[in-house]
Amino acid sequence: MPRRFHAASYLILLGISFFALGLSIPAMSLIVVSKQYSLAHLSLAMVIYSVVVMLFEVPSGMFADTHGRKRCFALGLLFSSIGTALFFASSFPLLCLGFGFSGLGRAFGSGSLDALYLEAGRDAGKKLGDLVLAMEVNSSLCLSIGSLAGGFLLSLGTSGPGLTFYVVGARLVLLLLNLLLLPFLIAEPARCERPETSGMGQTARLLKILGSHPFLVAYILSVLLQGLLLASLESYWQPFLRDLFDSDSQLWILGLIAASIFAVSVLGSFAGKHLMHKMNPKRLYLFASLMVFSLLALLSFSATIRSFLVWYVLIYLVLGIMSVVGLFLLNEEADDSVRSSLSSLSSFSLQGGGLLANLAASLLFLVGDISMFWKVVAALGIAGILLLAKPLLQRSPRS
Repeated sequence: MPRRFHAASYLILLGISFFALGLSIPAMSLIVVSKQYSLAHLSLAMVIYSVVVMLFEVPSGMFADTHGRKRCFALGLLFSSIGTALFFASSFPLLCLGFGFSGLGRAFGSGSLDALYLEAGRDAGKKLGDLVLAMEVNSSLCLSIGSLAGGFLLSLGTSGPGLTFYVVGARLVLLLLNLLLLPFLIAEPARCERPETSGMGQTARLLKILGSHPFLVAYILSVLLQGLLLASLESYWQPFLRDLFDSDSQLWILGLIAASIFAVSVLGSFAGKHLMHKMNPKRLYLFASLMVFSLLALLSFSATIRSFLVWYVLIYLVLGIMSVVGLFLLNEEADDSVRSSLSSLSSFSLQGGGLLANLAASLLFLVGDISMFWKVVAALGIAGILLLAKPLLQRSPRS
């Protein structure tokens, strides 16, 4: 008999978390530079954040699988709250500590409650595709609205060290609110409270699952390539487009594009859900992966603002399709015992791709420009996806 399942409880908590994350998007760099620290200080703080996330991403997923998703999500909220509170400080060491705790919160928060939501929904008889779509749309909308709210709150701040105080305060309130609501809205099923397993035992279990599922290995590697693409876009689209402007009076276009990305991603999510009914999801994922890198190659040839906008919007439309299809495939293949571990491994791979992109850019910019960088990333992406094509299409072993 299907269990009682209240999707709204999960989506409210996830939505508040994404809204809180969206608040910080326009303010993250200003948390440091508004307190009269240099860009070098900002880079150090961001490196601390990234390193902490990567170090704890996979261990936190294993913790969720062995100690409970709800407990892991609560720890993520606690760590994020501590980190956010430290952002009120003016001392740079305390700010770095805040970025470190925020990285811990990001690692423990990802792949925990969303995995529990998907498991509970599946056990209640809901379709995995519908669950994934609802989660993707919820996250995109909350990130979008949160980003707009963050920009508004920044406009209310006073210049100097207090510029980000409204944003930081609002984020802290939302995180604490989530921490208070969690015990009342979510009850983790008893079967998910698994006996504690050692780190080595969970690692062995994860490796065994990966060894018997070539698709999962290929998918994780494809996510690495996605991270390469996303970092190459998100870090360098603004300077590339600005070179196409006639004057700085057109800079408003940057804000318009940034705001439209979330809406396009939502549209892509709905398109992905619809297309999964029309064709094999694995073939769809492979085709979309090849298409997105092909669009990046076309973007690198943009010589006008109009052509740039067309290719850029299409890239995020296809990324929206890939996101919902990829999440569906990952959770369809994943065993409950390693679901959060696999989600965290996927997130780790995505960030690893971003790190590789920045390292490659630092070398390629010695001899070329952004256009050449995008062409190289597109070529590597297409070659990589073609190499992964066979395992991506491979049938999964029956359990």
